[in-house]
Amino acid sequence: MRLFLAALAATTLLATPADAGQQHPDPAGTLLAAFTDHAIVAKSSPDVGPFVFDLIRDPRFPTRVNEIAVECGNARLQPLLDAYTGGGDVPDINRVWRDTTQPSCGFSTFYEQLFALVRQVNTTLPASRKIRVLASDPPVDWSRVHSPADLEPFLDRDASIVSVVKTQVLQRNRKALMLFGLGHLTHNGGSGAVAQLEREYPGAAYVVADHRGFTSDNARLEQRLGPWPALVPALVPLRGSWLGTLETTFFPVNREYPPGTRGYPGVDAYLYEGPADLLLREPLSARAVLDTDYLAELRRRATAIDAPPDALEWPETFFSRELGSGVLLRG
Repeated sequence: MRLFLAALAATTLLATPADAGQQHPDPAGTLLAAFTDHAIVAKSSPDVGPFVFDLIRDPRFPTRVNEIAVECGNARLQPLLDAYTGGGDVPDINRVWRDTTQPSCGFSTFYEQLFALVRQVNTTLPASRKIRVLASDPPVDWSRVHSPADLEPFLDRDASIVSVVKTQVLQRNRKALMLFGLGHLTHNGGSGAVAQLEREYPGAAYVVADHRGFTSDNARLEQRLGPWPALVPALVPLRGSWLGTLETTFFPVNREYPPGTRGYPGVDAYLYEGPADLLLREPLSARAVLDTDYLAELRRRATAIDAPPDALEWPETFFSRELGSGVLLRG
């Protein structure tokens, strides 16, 4: 079926409007080609579809990429992560994503599956090609956090990301896929990790944003992205495409830009994995939800940092929000 859809996509490209013809029938190849001129490809995560997992399974991936830097991983536990992705027996590997500064990471099925997938792919690779996953969240030791002041040194998440990527990737002339929330990735002169890295390493990153819906006129603009599902996934470089000429107000940016600003600021390419109305929210990890010891530890952490009752640090508040959000991104 996958081969059939790929063939259908390639055929459809010849028969679709000029807008769709700008799409590449091999989005994974397009993304990997960006590593020719960039040390980093930075993509928003968690993924809204299967693209990232399929990319990592692609036999071309380990020939172009050395590391995957991730948001949901405690940098202090990098030795545990190295041992696990290298095939070692690490029964408490879930600490890597549960012991971060972000409680939502502990319930993430995306990262839970990502680490397991890299571990499995590495079993097929020679030592020189094995993929390393870089935990990039601040190296907090929660057993030592008993007050808000104890957590204070670990709140600058972008500084931690910059440190990890700079020392483990850029200073070693290696190539990395970065998987983070888009706010950390845009290269628009802001305070995000990529913007900071590019002050010292100009042009180091190629930034990919996921399509999660246009802010207005979504149905018409999605039709311009190409036929659903024949051209999915589709990776569209913004430069030279109609997306690059679209008014910035159509994109979900988190700040105001001068009238007439075009394109998606700080982003190089746009990944379309399907209509926004059909994209599913990331499900919660059943292992985490049913782990009463972990939930008790989250409550202890929330108490230690004086989190208010409605803060997402409290698992009950987090669950309440998730229950009310629906399974669709636009539910």
